Amino acid sequence: MMAGEAALAHARLPGAHRMPGANQLRIAELTSGSGLIGFHLLRIERNSSLMGLDIDPSARAVASANAERLGLSRRARFIRADMCSSNTENLLRRERPQLLVCNPPYIPEPPDGRIAVEAGAGPDGTAHLMRTLALARTIRPRAMALSWCSLSDPESVVLEAERNGYTLNSLFIAVIADGEYSGSVEGYLRTLPRAFLNSAPETLTAVAPDGSATFGYLLMSADFSRSEQGPKRKDNMASDQVRIICSRFARRGIASVTALEASFPVRVWLLDRWDEMRLRAFLHGSIPRTALRPE
Repeated sequence: MMAGEAALAHARLPGAHRMPGANQLRIAELTSGSGLIGFHLLRIERNSSLMGLDIDPSARAVASANAERLGLSRRARFIRADMCSSNTENLLRRERPQLLVCNPPYIPEPPDGRIAVEAGAGPDGTAHLMRTLALARTIRPRAMALSWCSLSDPESVVLEAERNGYTLNSLFIAVIADGEYSGSVEGYLRTLPRAFLNSAPETLTAVAPDGSATFGYLLMSADFSRSEQGPKRKDNMASDQVRIICSRFARRGIASVTALEASFPVRVWLLDRWDEMRLRAFLHGSIPRTALRPE
């Protein structure tokens, strides 16, 4: 959400806040799911509208119901759409969003089977992000808010954005433990040259005090703005700096993120298992006591 908030500053239309109902800021969220990020941005940017796109047949109904509960249904609409279809590209061309948001599945999928919770992320976890960047090259939004992780070829995501004429303005990082997918994908992740994870005892203790973690990784999001000056010089590319951050984490673990140096602002949080539990309760309602009872 922080990347989305930062991206709003680059997407806003001059003077739009003084003209309610006119020159409305158009936000498009790909892989919108329940609409959580888009709703957050709508409540910050009062003079804005949201179009959410998701291939999941249940996402439209869930997001529309959430919009109704939040009193945002007049400014939000949700459409079932395949990101890879020409219909989606044509729809975005007509919408001409100034802000493009994508918080997609990003855990790499082993070639011998899909992970249900991360379906469609592809063998390196970047499938949705690369498609988003290809769409951005066509529709040219003023700003983007993208999310990915250190397991999904993080350098290539930022490099592709730079190639398409977008500058990374700020980076937000959460150090997090592996999830329910780890048993089926950990072995595959460790064969990937651009999947950065760490299993040092200090890292595991920090991200999962309950001892449940197998590895830790970096959950990343960033705000990008369209650059009129073209790609940066090679010696100052954000993609190189993101690669260094991730590779140092893989070697040194959680100690590596305590004093990061980059040419852009970086903020880091630790999201441990208890934080995850509280977040899930906030998003999905109270957690049954049976789920918390020790075996």
